[in-house]
Amino acid sequence: MLKSKNYTIKNFKFESGEIIPELTMEYAVQGAKELDDQGKITNAFLYLHGWSGNYTSVESLKSVIGPEKAIDTNRFYVISPTALGTPRSASPSTTSMGTDFPEYSIKDMAVAQYELLTKGLGIEHLCGIMGTSMGGFQVLNWTLEYPHFMDYMILHGTSHRFSNRMYGVYHLMNQIIEGDAEYNGGKYTQNPVKAMEKAAYLSYLWSLSPDNYEECFESRNEFLKGVGERKADSLDWDANDLVWRNKALFNHDLTDKISQIDIPSLVIGIRQDQIVDEKFSLMPMYEGLKYSELCLYDSIWGHYGCVKDILKASKAIKRFLDSKNPK
Repeated sequence: MLKSKNYTIKNFKFESGEIIPELTMEYAVQGAKELDDQGKITNAFLYLHGWSGNYTSVESLKSVIGPEKAIDTNRFYVISPTALGTPRSASPSTTSMGTDFPEYSIKDMAVAQYELLTKGLGIEHLCGIMGTSMGGFQVLNWTLEYPHFMDYMILHGTSHRFSNRMYGVYHLMNQIIEGDAEYNGGKYTQNPVKAMEKAAYLSYLWSLSPDNYEECFESRNEFLKGVGERKADSLDWDANDLVWRNKALFNHDLTDKISQIDIPSLVIGIRQDQIVDEKFSLMPMYEGLKYSELCLYDSIWGHYGCVKDILKASKAIKRFLDSKNPK
């Protein structure tokens, strides 16, 4: 079981110009460090989680990350941080700043991770970096801000841009929350439960493949039970955290910058993914990257297949890593 640690960044400056005197970043590590003659870590690998995850998300990928797995922790020192804006790292809820917490960007998330790695862990270079979904948004910002810091990247269920349809879904999610009387302009004393449940319901309707909604539920009651399980997840979410995180998504568009990225990449996608669709989100990214390889697989789980069916990409990941890190 992973054990988390915290690192505090002093006087973190957001892209907006706002500054927080102390910004906490939570993280965990697994695998053994390999050091060169100067004592520098030579086998660091960074994993960045998706929209609703945290540092423990890496454990959901244990079919491909671990000893003797595709991302072999006998070879790699794997770091998995909790993203800026997600509880236990600095966020509106965990700082008690609420709506006074600066609205952050995807770039801010990457910069905070860079500060953690370089100043907190003393890492000067990464073998590779992998991001799932929103984590992939951050990976792309890493490659633009620190293009020589890593040798390669793995992009899983992600894109260089937030599509119009998904903008609509997450924009509506924010409207549902912000329009609820219990939200009270973000000054609530108790989470607006009904609004959060509706937000979770909306998210659930796009997370699976169309086939899943029809084939995996024997009745409407079974379907509503599945919805109820997703609604229960929202009990652990904070409204301001969610609204701020979605705002960070809205401006994610690297269409004009993706051609600048020139490190090798493995692009992994799911054909039935409704959040990061193949035609408008995944393939344009793959085609825009200079040195990219593609792995597509089928999953009835849709976007959730990033976790539930990641084993289907295991051979492609191993082949890619072996070509970049010959034993």
